[in-house]
Amino acid sequence: MVLPRLQLAPARLLHSSCSLKKTLQCSCSFHGIPTPSVRWLMAGPPVGVNGPDSGLQVTSLMLGPWANSTISLTEQPEMGTSLLCEGKNPEGTYALSILLMSGKSSLVPQTFMDGLIQGVFYGAIAITLLFLCLVPLMTHCPKLPGEAR
Repeated sequence: MVLPRLQLAPARLLHSSCSLKKTLQCSCSFHGIPTPSVRWLMAGPPVGVNGPDSGLQVTSLMLGPWANSTISLTEQPEMGTSLLCEGKNPEGTYALSILLMSGKSSLVPQTFMDGLIQGVFYGAIAITLLFLCLVPLMTHCPKLPGEAR
């Protein structure tokens, strides 16, 4: 009996997700023949696998041509930190880049709210001044023909 020959396939991303509960967890699932290896890179260097690494923990599972890896961040990332999930086999490499934003930094929302409040305030002043300037003009305007007096 002759076994069918497996057709080689490059690593390709099947699924990715991130969720934030008590910790930030991101996962990537890849498929390829041979089975892809998965690694995570955070702001450049690779993150350690199956062990704590300064607030990071990576777990990976490989089954047949599928590889799944999850990274858990127990500490808040710095604003704009880049997280890269990479699946690789001899046939090809696929990488997904995730930009992490810190929940601690309220600079953008606070700036937006300050601008919104300032805009509403100045808009209200402008409408009030316009109304106050138009009221005297409306009382001194001559009546149009056909209007009740």
